[in-house]
Amino acid sequence: MNRSDGHFDEMTGLLYLEGQLDAGHASEVSAHLGSCAACSELLHALETEGVWLREALTVDDESIPASVVAAPERGAAHWGWIAAFGLGLGGAYTLWSGFVEPSLAQASSAGFTQGNLLTTLFFTGAFWKGWDAMRSLMEFMAMATLGTVAIWLLRKQLQRFTAIAFVAGALASALMIPQPVAAADMERGDPAYTLPAGQEVKTDLIVVANRAQIDGDVDGDLIVMSQYVTVNGHVKGDILGFGQEIRVNGPVDGNVRAWCQTITLNSAVAKNVMVWSQVVELDTKATVGGTATIGTQVAQLNGQIEGDVLGGGQVVGIDGTMGHDVTIRADRLNIGPTAEIKGQTKYVGGKAPEISSGAKLASPPIVSTVKRGPDYSQGAYYWHQVMFWGASFLLGLAILLVAPGFFFDIEQACKKMGPAVGFGALFLFATPIAAIIICATIVGLSVGIPLLLLYAISVYAAHIFIAAWLGEKLIGAGVGVGPAIARLALGLLILRGLGMLPYLGPVVGLLVAMWGMGALVLALHRKISPPSAVAA
Repeated sequence: MNRSDGHFDEMTGLLYLEGQLDAGHASEVSAHLGSCAACSELLHALETEGVWLREALTVDDESIPASVVAAPERGAAHWGWIAAFGLGLGGAYTLWSGFVEPSLAQASSAGFTQGNLLTTLFFTGAFWKGWDAMRSLMEFMAMATLGTVAIWLLRKQLQRFTAIAFVAGALASALMIPQPVAAADMERGDPAYTLPAGQEVKTDLIVVANRAQIDGDVDGDLIVMSQYVTVNGHVKGDILGFGQEIRVNGPVDGNVRAWCQTITLNSAVAKNVMVWSQVVELDTKATVGGTATIGTQVAQLNGQIEGDVLGGGQVVGIDGTMGHDVTIRADRLNIGPTAEIKGQTKYVGGKAPEISSGAKLASPPIVSTVKRGPDYSQGAYYWHQVMFWGASFLLGLAILLVAPGFFFDIEQACKKMGPAVGFGALFLFATPIAAIIICATIVGLSVGIPLLLLYAISVYAAHIFIAAWLGEKLIGAGVGVGPAIARLALGLLILRGLGMLPYLGPVVGLLVAMWGMGALVLALHRKISPPSAVAA
């Protein structure tokens, strides 16, 4: 100890980190660390410099003795890896039983009954018949990946200019490979497009306009992107629509897939209907030969649907004929006097369904009333919280073991709460807006999409660094990876408990996200900024 100012010097800290102090001095230093913030910060700085030195010694092409680089061996497996393995198994089981299996069951009830769900969705026309062109993209990605691996393996034999020329030439050659193009009639309205009555398009029709009106017949698929769409003619294929208001008055021999604000069906659809819209209206004259999958805010089904009905929204009304099972998840369900449901009726919502006395139901409905917010009386809620904690712990453990220096830098940046929260609030809201603007251009997709992915990972990982800082505040500073893992586990547990509190949990989550994001930005800025000259 340095008796002149009551703090210990760097040499004492280094000897303490190396475990070379005798028991008396070591206990004295440990007790002093619990009450002195300046010495704790000095010890963390010395520990971080030690980590950077070890990383520098492991750089390629350096002849360093193995005894210096190798980490000290342990007699048994580390408890962190055992916990990670157990949490990984539990998380995989929870993911399958809680998300994948129910989704497969719902998709099966919606009419996707083929053996391979992915084949049903993407390659047999469930969304669009143009997915077979994905094979060309897969071939291109495989070739690009192979070229990247080859360049990495040969990085020491190739000069920098040669490698850049090789990559540029390979990409240019790949882009010059002719791609298969499906035959289609592309029409662009300025500002409106109309297919006159009596005229027939012998192939697929693709329309981009402010207002589109299809009065003639389409022998293939109709793909339309327009603010207002009206289909009065006969479409012999599928309808894939994107717009604000879509109205289908003519017969459709295939499927209807739509993403819009309002959709109205007044005709016969031979196959299935899949709609994501704010308002969905099925007229009394409308018929659907297959299944209907509806995601909406308000839906009124007055027509006839031969297959299953799978719907979710705020208010769903049924006053038509449903030929098979009906599964609804909404806030309210109204079954009118002229409604007829020939299969099983299942309803999950916040309020009891309103069923008219004149409605014809094949069997009593199965009603499950759920309340909003977490259900603290169910054991599954706490099991999910344990799994969420485990997922955060696994990610934090991976970052700590792969990049310990970067992890400790962000943890130290968390101590600057004011600047961290300010920068975090800026980047938390400005980054997705900037990424979306970049994605608006075709060239910017390669930058905007990875930026959005990195942004999502950063937002999720923000609470991990706050948890490490919180654990240090509670149990004090420690030396080595083991104490860092303990601090991380304790901090994550406390943050998870705070997040479970009603009303206060979302506020804590937002504050932690901004704080952690700002600390990450400060640490990255410190990494990439050039070191300033030290004053004499």
